[in-house]
Amino acid sequence: MGHSCGALLHMLITSLFPDTPRAANALISYNNRGIGEAVPLFDEVFAPLFGDGERNGSELIKSLIGVGRAKAAGRVPGDASLLRLARAVPSPFPRGLADAVLTPAAVGLPGPVREALSGLAGPVHSALRSAGLATVLDEAFDVADQVPKLIDEVEGGARDFVPTPDAMSAAARRAYRCRRTLLVQFENDSLDDSEVLEGYLREAESVMKTKRPMITIQLERRVLGGNHLTPLLGPSGGEGWGEALEGALGGVLGAVDGVAPTGSEGGDDDDGPSSRSVPGDEGANARLVRERLGYQQVERVVEELATWLDEGSL
Repeated sequence: MGHSCGALLHMLITSLFPDTPRAANALISYNNRGIGEAVPLFDEVFAPLFGDGERNGSELIKSLIGVGRAKAAGRVPGDASLLRLARAVPSPFPRGLADAVLTPAAVGLPGPVREALSGLAGPVHSALRSAGLATVLDEAFDVADQVPKLIDEVEGGARDFVPTPDAMSAAARRAYRCRRTLLVQFENDSLDDSEVLEGYLREAESVMKTKRPMITIQLERRVLGGNHLTPLLGPSGGEGWGEALEGALGGVLGAVDGVAPTGSEGGDDDDGPSSRSVPGDEGANARLVRERLGYQQVERVVEELATWLDEGSL
């Protein structure tokens, strides 16, 4: 199962690596476009900005991630990390002068200060771990760590994806060999190429059937409500912090406009009394968040995938 670029990667794996057979693929929001189409204003804004090593912020992002990882792990960042961060912060002074001023002695933490901070770091890390946030922070840093790598590639001259969209399309038409595939696209997704991919996979099916007529190929495409970012929402709640955030955010949404989730107003429908959000009603708040922020659409995606898996006894 893959979303967007993940769907593209699964298509390539299935087409180009015969030693990795698949019982089935679920390809969500498949996207295969040149960088100019996939990233708005890439040539006009991102390429000039990222191509300038003095202004693109790559070193600053790397430094912030390093310091953040240390703090999230319950450690006080080392003097070398602090020095790297200080030198990465944009300065109006010439680089040579800034480096001369920002020395290890000027940036490093005095021993008593470091000791005091170390005594606080452990309990903070334990609290994060108990709340289930330590893992979330680690994953967030892993995602953020991809940004400076991308900037560095553009600075080095990269101007498009490799392989090219044409090469990937040719691979899908010629060699896609998965016997069961589900394509999922969303109604409000301008980046989706699932319908085009469906045509390519039909071609691949014809190629395979000429070689092995007895093989059965199942290919479905389903269109659901949502947009390209819908699968990134994930399930709401679940952890203690998620439920608390859901209740608090639902309370804010309810206070702003006082509108309850669709179909639950008025108290005269089949669902019983009105579930309009009121202070202290965490259940109504949670329902409001799921409706307004698209979590209901996520749940629909999960239901479709589960049904598809059951149908194939997977």
